[in-house]
Amino acid sequence: MHTLRQAAALLSAATPDGLAALATTLGFDGPVLTLDAATRDSLALPSELTDVRLVSGRGAMRALLVTAPPAAPLRQLFSALAATLSSHTAHVLWTLIGVSPGRDEIGIGCWSPAHRPPRLLALLAHPSRLVASDAEALCAMEAAAVGDDLLVHTRWCELLGRDALSRRFYRTLEQHVGALARSLPAMPDTDRAELALVAVSRLLFLCFLQAKGWLDGDHAFLATRFDDCMTRGGGFHQRVMLPLFFGTLNTPIRRRAAAARDFGSVPFLNGGLFAKTPLERRHTRARLSDESLGALFGEVLGAYRFTAREEQSAWSEVAIDPEMLGRAFESLMAARERRTSGAYYTPQSLVAHVTDHALVSVLEGGAVTPEDVRAGLTGRALPPDVAAELTTRLRSLTVLDPACGSGAFLVHLLEQITMLRRAAGDTRGVAVIRRDVLAQAIHGVDVNPMAVWLCELRLWLSVVIESDETRMWAVTPLPNLDCNVRVGDTLSGDAFTSAPALVGPPAVLLRLRERYVRAAGASKAPLRRALALEERRRALSALDRSLAAVNAARRERVLARRSHDLFGQRPAAEVDAAERRTLRQRAAGLRRERRRLADGGALPFSFPSHFAHVHARGGFRLVVGNPPWVRLHNIPAAARARLRAGFRVFREAGWTPLGEATLGFAAQVDLAALFVERSLTLAAPDGGAVALLVPTKLWRSLSGGALRRLVAATARVQRIEDWTEAPATFDAAVYPSFILMSRCTSSHAASVAVRRRPIDVEWRVAPESVRLDEHESASPWLLLPPEVRRAFDRLRSGGRPLHAGAVGRATLGVKCGCNDAFTVDAVGMSRELATVHHRGRIGAVELCMLRPLLRGDSVAPWRIPESNRAIVWTHGARGMPLPSLPVATAKWLAPWRRRLRARADLRGSGVWWMLFRTEAADCARTRVVWSDFGRVPRAAVLAAGDPTVPLNSCYVVPCVDPADALALAALLNSPLAAAWLNAIAEPARGGWHRYLAWTVELLPLPQDWPRARSLLAPIAERALLGHPPTVEELMAASCQAYRLRREDVAPLVAWCR
Repeated sequence: MHTLRQAAALLSAATPDGLAALATTLGFDGPVLTLDAATRDSLALPSELTDVRLVSGRGAMRALLVTAPPAAPLRQLFSALAATLSSHTAHVLWTLIGVSPGRDEIGIGCWSPAHRPPRLLALLAHPSRLVASDAEALCAMEAAAVGDDLLVHTRWCELLGRDALSRRFYRTLEQHVGALARSLPAMPDTDRAELALVAVSRLLFLCFLQAKGWLDGDHAFLATRFDDCMTRGGGFHQRVMLPLFFGTLNTPIRRRAAAARDFGSVPFLNGGLFAKTPLERRHTRARLSDESLGALFGEVLGAYRFTAREEQSAWSEVAIDPEMLGRAFESLMAARERRTSGAYYTPQSLVAHVTDHALVSVLEGGAVTPEDVRAGLTGRALPPDVAAELTTRLRSLTVLDPACGSGAFLVHLLEQITMLRRAAGDTRGVAVIRRDVLAQAIHGVDVNPMAVWLCELRLWLSVVIESDETRMWAVTPLPNLDCNVRVGDTLSGDAFTSAPALVGPPAVLLRLRERYVRAAGASKAPLRRALALEERRRALSALDRSLAAVNAARRERVLARRSHDLFGQRPAAEVDAAERRTLRQRAAGLRRERRRLADGGALPFSFPSHFAHVHARGGFRLVVGNPPWVRLHNIPAAARARLRAGFRVFREAGWTPLGEATLGFAAQVDLAALFVERSLTLAAPDGGAVALLVPTKLWRSLSGGALRRLVAATARVQRIEDWTEAPATFDAAVYPSFILMSRCTSSHAASVAVRRRPIDVEWRVAPESVRLDEHESASPWLLLPPEVRRAFDRLRSGGRPLHAGAVGRATLGVKCGCNDAFTVDAVGMSRELATVHHRGRIGAVELCMLRPLLRGDSVAPWRIPESNRAIVWTHGARGMPLPSLPVATAKWLAPWRRRLRARADLRGSGVWWMLFRTEAADCARTRVVWSDFGRVPRAAVLAAGDPTVPLNSCYVVPCVDPADALALAALLNSPLAAAWLNAIAEPARGGWHRYLAWTVELLPLPQDWPRARSLLAPIAERALLGHPPTVEELMAASCQAYRLRREDVAPLVAWCR
């Protein structure tokens, strides 16, 4: 095995002979054969390649050693070779080892034979300036060269892929950002973390500029400056970073001071990246230590290769690219912040999938077909008539990411819109086009200032990396993005609900904004002040309009109070008083807010004032992104009240499948549903599109009913994809879906797709056909292929729902509100007392106060396994809490007394030892019990008189007739019922499902229940005696109970297996 130093020496030997040594290191021990012209032709190798050699390895592994033609980039050569070799010799496991002496490049690349077209995974290095990660990658490949050929090749693909590098880079970066924060003087920890991250973000940006040679032509500019500073006494932050950031990069060349000119040829970048943040202005004396900065340079900035180009579908490089900044942001967020903000990194492949579908949707029409847009996205030139119309559409295109995070969607949109413009005939340079697109089309909002900071950084970087300018004085300054990417809460303030004319004439604001985006130097600050003044004027105008509407409503209430109805009666005084009080409070609040703004207070975020130029056009043509996924119970009560008042999907009830109101619907709404509603109001009403990644539960849960109703009334679903069972895409246990819809209600077929591990399935149906109940717009969506849906409906029509039958209704198990107090292990018993323990505490409880306990994870099919788990049962025979506790029980529960009193379900009434939802513990009847989670339902039978108490991780159906319980348990344990329930159940972690009461109560029981009972009950009875049926027996019996053939339901069972 080679050391890192030896590996670096091998990579630095960038000669044709050095390639053979690299091949030997990687285990290619066959003779080095020079390919003649005939062999090169048979492999369809490019004719310009004259030096090509072949080395055999183990099994099907072959290494192709190539020397690139003069000035030819290895990236281009490797891509061409991969495409050729994968099509002509698909059975060979190829590794490319190449050198381009004219470009100072050496590379190793391979690709998976299963991927079509090939996606090349490569290590590209510069022999004259190797970094530690280059040598580490080679050593890792050498270490993995053990085993059979396919295994070794697969390992190499993993090592040359981004994930291996990414994990190492993120861990190292997180450690060093923390060390930088700790080196700052005393201040709040959040301020330290933000200052450190801002500094690292700027240095990362400069690493990409350094890779382009834009820092005085020195590819080691930062390291050189750091070393020079250390030899002169240190103080890198004070003596180098501050003058470089705030006196050089943000200052026109002709206005730079002598100290700034000493940095050499460095461009003026403008923008806000190198302007002091509010936190930096507050902590003016904060300085990072030389020790922590030295460690950052040694182990991060100088140890990894930085490339300006992001990962693409056909190429991935072992280097840090701009897309990784988004992952870095996610990795540096605290776990607690991520839970409350709902912000998670979106994989680049999913970003590309969503945005490309969205662009096709919003740009097609007239002479432009979907195929034309897809062709343009791949860079193919378009016919003149198509190009002319597409150019017109692109000029009016405005896009918004309402929760932009670190900018993954916006960066990809910027690149793809630029690609489309070039395909439509725009001959300007890529950097020039991107600068225009960025100024005119790209918009984002995020509540996290640090996220907005990183989003702007990535957008600026996307412009910079494509610039071919080598004269630093001629580099065009970057656009100002603080009017395009805003810090704000998308769910606060107004949306585009009023006509633009009511808000005020936008002409002045539009002109100011267009001038400010491109402003630099002395003209920038006055324009920003004028723009802020105009935005404030519009905000005051909107407040005046709202105040006038409230005052008009108050006058109407007064007139109504003085009038009489047809029967001579006046409205109820208490109702009228409540309405007038609410309006009075609203008017007072609006007046306070107007005074605050008029006095110069901070302007609250509002789309009509902050994006007036888009409002004037009617709205955004495309709203796209991955909004936060947060359960609203994680949000403060005051914020919940505001959101309830402002959003229909929160305010209105969800779907009620059982014909009765169910409490808690609003509390279960996800924040993502509110983002969908807001996105629909921000999209242009004449066909604006909305493309979002949202939780699958929005389309399948009860609480999503109001959203589904809203979508049916205001939009046309064009595409819906279920990614629940796809290979892991997010760095969290989430169940994503992709929805694409437009702001019109015309009826057209929608594309439905399900992404699963072995297969992807796609079909087209009418949007209403995906509903469980086609005539109820709020009912859940079943994303099932047509033949599976027909089998599902066939079973549904073969019976009546459980809740409508005579068997019984489901109820949730007993709730403690403090399991630590009531759940114990009974480890010993005397005549009157039981010895119990829980989490290290041992005590005694009266035997009469203990009942067997059943948790959902302990439920097994048919009968419950024996256990010493018990619950301290503080209720009497009729279910009411005892008036007092026995001595030993009172002593056991005493340590939790304060916590038990604080339980929300107690609501100040009842004794402090009270349990809740005790109906499920009633053992007078035979009970069927199942777990709320599972891959398939697991139902057991508790005979009448069995004192077992199911907790609230179980559901229970009490049955008057024991035969009903036996038959129901047999049905729930059958593969047929499992398939039907899995089709409608909400997804859960690890491919499991949630078998909630409403889900199971929709299960159809066979129409002829007495006959079905006679078939199923004996099976369950035998299972309880220790003779469980086989899966085939259960399947046959359940099909017979429904009078269905196996082939009638086979598609459903196969799909949901």
